Amino acid sequence: IGGPHRAGTTVVWEGIKAHPDIAGFGNRFDTGADYSEGVLMQDVYPRFGVGYEFSNFDKTGSKKISRGARDDGIGRYALAENVHWTAENRKKELQDPTSLSRLLNRFGPHWNEKFEENGLTKAKVWVEKSPQNAVLATFLEGLYNMPVKEDGTVDLDNTKKPKRSATKFIYVTRHPIANIYGTDTFVRDAMGGNIDFEILLKNYIALHKYMKMDEKALKSPVMWVHLEDFTSDPNKVLAQVFRFLNVSADEVVVQQVLDNMPDITATPNAKYFKIWCEEGIAKNGPLMQRYAEELNALDLGYDLD
Repeated sequence: IGGPHRAGTTVVWEGIKAHPDIAGFGNRFDTGADYSEGVLMQDVYPRFGVGYEFSNFDKTGSKKISRGARDDGIGRYALAENVHWTAENRKKELQDPTSLSRLLNRFGPHWNEKFEENGLTKAKVWVEKSPQNAVLATFLEGLYNMPVKEDGTVDLDNTKKPKRSATKFIYVTRHPIANIYGTDTFVRDAMGGNIDFEILLKNYIALHKYMKMDEKALKSPVMWVHLEDFTSDPNKVLAQVFRFLNVSADEVVVQQVLDNMPDITATPNAKYFKIWCEEGIAKNGPLMQRYAEELNALDLGYDLD
């Protein structure tokens, strides 16, 4: 699962991992990682500055950049250089069998915990969520489908290509205005920082461009989930997700999943749209107009008027 930070990846992941046939990581106290995001628990691929933002926020309003400042992290990492990891540009890692073993050694114990014994084999699906998967998809596809031979080496000729991909990808997204304001609120309230509205907007656009690009390149099935659809009708969307994952989407199962989830806010964007109408249009309306063509080209189905 991947998508912009503050777009709903966590609530969708909570619903998916609550399915009786799906294994996901526990809470942050179980994993020791914020929001139990896999990218923070491994050393095979980068976290793109997420978790290290305290050195890169403008806390003063000054244009002066402090020593050691970063240009990545939440709300801006998609604008950094070399952020898009693909199966083509990271061939070295995908030809090293230890890349897969290192990752599974970190993730496996957490997937195993749900079913007290032999959890990895009992689960029909293993789910991992990190927003940064939005720029890692084809690399992750190559990693999880790595053709490792019995002697432990990688079959570079791919003579034992599997009949089907071991992976499926779910992209979670949210209306750009709500996502930008949600990220801005998180950065200010949880981290005491500040990111300019235009940077957040450009990051949103760049991130979705990578997602769309990877969607076309992936051999694995891809599903898009809009946070607004999920929160307005979680029963319907969860059933669609479970069918996509080839597990039971029975009404009873879906309701049991929802009963075990935290309360879901039906209209999470309302407060941000209110701010936009009251003060955002006057301040940043011209910016939205300037980037309207790029936003519409993403074809996410959102009304930007």
